[in-house]
Amino acid sequence: MVQKKDWLIMAVRDTSIDPRLLESARKHFREKGFLGAQLSDICKDAGVTTGAIYNRYKGKEGLFEAVVKDTVDSMNSILEEAKTVDPNKLSDKELIGVWDNTEENTRLWNKRLMDMKDGLELVLKCSEGTKYSHFHEQWLEKMSDIDYDYLKALQDRELADKKISRKELHVLVSALWKLYTEPIVHGMSDKEIEHHCKVVGDLFNWSKAVGIKK
Repeated sequence: MVQKKDWLIMAVRDTSIDPRLLESARKHFREKGFLGAQLSDICKDAGVTTGAIYNRYKGKEGLFEAVVKDTVDSMNSILEEAKTVDPNKLSDKELIGVWDNTEENTRLWNKRLMDMKDGLELVLKCSEGTKYSHFHEQWLEKMSDIDYDYLKALQDRELADKKISRKELHVLVSALWKLYTEPIVHGMSDKEIEHHCKVVGDLFNWSKAVGIKK
């Protein structure tokens, strides 16, 4: 007869448990949100006991964190990449190019977001009740700070004639973020997203918005 202690050791060594748990968790969090998902249902679909969760994660929130970790890391890496560039060291041409929001740039942004579609959908739609419930708002605040440094450099060189405040820029960045992420929230197909990229490229013109001088 297998003793409880021996069973726990066996569970730790069973490397097939984690992928099953995470896949089941994704399904239930996506369908019911964090607050509505039940650990018992997640375990049942994964074919494990609730003890398997507590042996690996700090309850339901720890499981949610594990499911979205790659996405959160990817989103934070976007900020870190942006911080590595000093806008004051860019040439005028390079600085103006940052604000060239063409259809191709929109497509590249959408591709990057689509690569983390599953996790991003959970963060945007299903994270209420977790520490990630305001992650996208906090991320936008940080991105707006970075973008404002670029805008300030543009204005200091008198390359743009519209005096947009930090607050107004945040509103604009948030609006563009909404345009980028809504296809994911609404489950649009790749073909629909391709069309959407063209529409966004035509609709959102940063050069005009900040008044870049021709």
